[in-house]
Amino acid sequence: MKKFLAALLGVTLLFAAGCGANPEAEAVKTTADSFLKAQQEGNLDEAAKYMTESAVQDMGTMSELRDSLSMYEEAGVSGDTLDTFMDSMLKAYRLIWEKYEIGDVKVDGETATVMVKVTGVSMEVMEKEMTEEFGANVAGQWAEDHMEEIQNYATGHTEEETFAWLMDQMLPAAGKEAEAKMDESERKASDYRLTLNKEGDDWKISNVEVKSE
Repeated sequence: MKKFLAALLGVTLLFAAGCGANPEAEAVKTTADSFLKAQQEGNLDEAAKYMTESAVQDMGTMSELRDSLSMYEEAGVSGDTLDTFMDSMLKAYRLIWEKYEIGDVKVDGETATVMVKVTGVSMEVMEKEMTEEFGANVAGQWAEDHMEEIQNYATGHTEEETFAWLMDQMLPAAGKEAEAKMDESERKASDYRLTLNKEGDDWKISNVEVKSE
């Protein structure tokens, strides 16, 4: 009986040791989870904290995206208009990351991979629908619906003033249209693979890859 009990305890201890958390794997999972939560919130600056410098350059930050619209502000378009437009686009982007489930985590030295099941609007739909053609169609429809209003404004203003005024009207409409179009899209489950590299004591995401749609 003593031998049986000792053997049983030995097996139990070995099993418990085998089930113990791998500190590096847990650190990798924590980084992945923090990154995904930031994506759900559409907070690109927060997401950037968990990414390598090269990955941040590929994905962009809030300030970089806002700066990309500076030419419109220089042309007289309201800053509030551009902020509203960006807010709508980020809301549309958040729909990609509505739900996620972290799966297999593998650590190999200074590199790690994390498999994630993401449910939401697929990245493929976002890339397919959010094009210059979509923007042109929205702008064209708005202009058609407000032609008399446009003509009345243009009569007493310069071309530069009219352009700025038009953008102040069209950009919020285009943003809301994009947001609505994405919200109406079918939700799908996609497999993502996150690749992470260790930088000092921290794990940073270096690549985000969609494995299947």
